[in-house]
Amino acid sequence: MREARLKDVAALAGVSTATVSRVLHGNGYVSARARERVEAALRDSSYRLNAVAQELRRQKTITIGLILHGDLSNPFVGEIVIGAEQAAAEHGFTLLFLNAHGNPGQERECVETLLKRRIDGIIFTTAVHGKNVSLALDAGVRAVEIERRLCAAASAVVVDNHAAATEAMRHLVSLGHREIGFLGEPFPHDSDNDATDIPKERFRAYRDVLRECGQVVGNSHIVLGHYPRERGGWGGLEAGAAYMRRLLRQAPGLTAVFAVSDLVAAGAMQALYAEGIRVPEQLSIIGFDDTFARYLAPPLTTIRQPMFDMGYKAASLAISLIAEDAPGSSVEFCQARLVIRETTAPARAAGRSRPAHGAGRTPH
Repeated sequence: MREARLKDVAALAGVSTATVSRVLHGNGYVSARARERVEAALRDSSYRLNAVAQELRRQKTITIGLILHGDLSNPFVGEIVIGAEQAAAEHGFTLLFLNAHGNPGQERECVETLLKRRIDGIIFTTAVHGKNVSLALDAGVRAVEIERRLCAAASAVVVDNHAAATEAMRHLVSLGHREIGFLGEPFPHDSDNDATDIPKERFRAYRDVLRECGQVVGNSHIVLGHYPRERGGWGGLEAGAAYMRRLLRQAPGLTAVFAVSDLVAAGAMQALYAEGIRVPEQLSIIGFDDTFARYLAPPLTTIRQPMFDMGYKAASLAISLIAEDAPGSSVEFCQARLVIRETTAPARAAGRSRPAHGAGRTPH
């Protein structure tokens, strides 16, 4: 008789492996009907409860570590965490949160701390250094990356950043804009194969769409800069405002701007208001993420990332890998889409003359 496996009992009962796990551990909700099927499968099959329970106890703690890259106050991070929490709860798992604050060394310490606690899997939101993901895998722990894939041996839940940013740019082009600025993050220019580099993929979309229109991509229309990530603060707001002011000096003829996050777009809108430049009458702006975009004044046109779904899928994937005792290196894509609100308008309405300083639009 071969060694009992959790998935064999699950298949016999017609339920998920997580449901079998909850029955065995008495942890988490299981309907009465599902519980009866699991108990019957354990009783009637050649696989006995003790054998399956021993397999679970061998290394499993029914706990998943979640290493964060940013503060929970950031809506992007918060929505992902909520999604992961729900998936974990549905499968009887507990989440243990640690924050690396974007620091590779601190991220490694987080991994080591979780390994000492013998957790079953680690979700990286978002990984800072691929070697830290490999550290988890080398220890036999299942790892799932969210948003950015830095380790090919790990599974990941991502969006197609190039496709999403292309949709944003084509929206601006469809409105007649050609003088379009770009506010983004620096990226390595010497790697053409780094398809998972988010800043690079969004910039490539900006460049590619302009080239489709026969436009020359000039440096004067581009501002790249790091976003400070102070603990408890949203550095992207101040950075977005500073970068927008710089962009206005470099390219006074702009009619539109593509900002690669809602945080940066919000900061840019503050700078435009201070300069007396009306949005979208004089300059259109589009963001990325759809976090608090609807609450800005005017509400921001942006690309919506399915943040809750990303967290939910990542936790579900990690649990599946744990239950099946499989390493896994699959990539699951979530669909991002354009949400048109009130910060984009036809270019013909975007005049180059600007009112005097301080004569900006009154927020509503």
